[in-house]
Amino acid sequence: MFLKKGFLFSTALALLAFVSQASAGPNANATLSLDLIPDGGPGNQTDEGVTSGTVSGQGTKIAVEVFAKGVTTPLAGVVITFNFDPAILTFDKAENNAFQFPVPEPDSTGTNFATHPPITLPESGFLARAEFTTEVDVTDKQFTLGIKMVSLAQSVALIDTITTTNVISFNEPVIGEFEGMQIHLDTQIETPAVQNNKLIIPEQIAGDTIQFQLFVPMAAGKQTYGYEIELDLPDKTFSDHIGSISGTSFTGAPLRQTPDHPVLSALLISTPVVPENGYIGHIDLQVTNTLEAETTLIVKTASMAGLSGQQDSLDVSNAVITITIISGDFDDDLDVDFADFLAFTSVFGLSSSDANYDARMDLNDDGVINFADFLIFVSVFGTMHS
Repeated sequence: MFLKKGFLFSTALALLAFVSQASAGPNANATLSLDLIPDGGPGNQTDEGVTSGTVSGQGTKIAVEVFAKGVTTPLAGVVITFNFDPAILTFDKAENNAFQFPVPEPDSTGTNFATHPPITLPESGFLARAEFTTEVDVTDKQFTLGIKMVSLAQSVALIDTITTTNVISFNEPVIGEFEGMQIHLDTQIETPAVQNNKLIIPEQIAGDTIQFQLFVPMAAGKQTYGYEIELDLPDKTFSDHIGSISGTSFTGAPLRQTPDHPVLSALLISTPVVPENGYIGHIDLQVTNTLEAETTLIVKTASMAGLSGQQDSLDVSNAVITITIISGDFDDDLDVDFADFLAFTSVFGLSSSDANYDARMDLNDDGVINFADFLIFVSVFGTMHS
């Protein structure tokens, strides 16, 4: 027994010595993979393709299995070296009972296996089960575990060194199907809904209603449990300017407001499919105090849920409505056209002392709607805002 162990130990040392010197053998095209054992148990020597997981705490055991596919010859030895951050993980051991003699790597990053006579790997390509321990509290900490290299030895002179970029990732944020999709607004209300990207509206006074439609074009054709929209008036107190908030989803179901907050939610238990144009709903805001030019109304946050039930954040960078003064647009339809000209002619010649005087059409603010104002109107005629 002593002689046998001594022989195997010598074989293992020989493998170590020759790993960087041996000629390439018949297993140079073998491929490596790592498989996480989710429960940290003994494993099943079958590659289940588990390449990510969630782990927490300090002193937590992590178990993985290593596989080499495409090995065509019996092996006298194997060297497995892992790639990991030693500040996060400690390598405990690697084991495969088919190999009679394991020798840990001197730097505690892996194990050398040797056996005599050489063995044939199972069809799964199972090489070893390895255990690690978390060195620190890894709760919510992202890290990876990979393979630096594996050496497959048919003999001490015939060794193939294989590498891979495959890793097992831990505590990665889950990316949902709606994550990062852009939400768009449109103030040009149409039925059926059409996305026109109209994002400018005139000044708003008490009693006005701001209406806009919501679109998430990339969500078209996907099922959803609904969405949540948070509105804001930057640099203003929302409740000082907006009273009631209401809306409907694309199914016609009413949006639900969070009490005392400018947040609306679509609760869609039937998981309907988003229409092909990406239309997801309509919102009405009742103005209670003047919203002057240069005010912006934004979607501050937005999220949407798919069939997994995960709440995915939407990109709100383009969800901005700007309030502006549109000179000459007397009917507030975002263009200066013939209808505005007719409105202008109806008060032409009037002054601030006249009953029907309209200050909006006194374009130079001199108290009289005259030829000077007409020249200003002509200069902006045909202007369109989008």
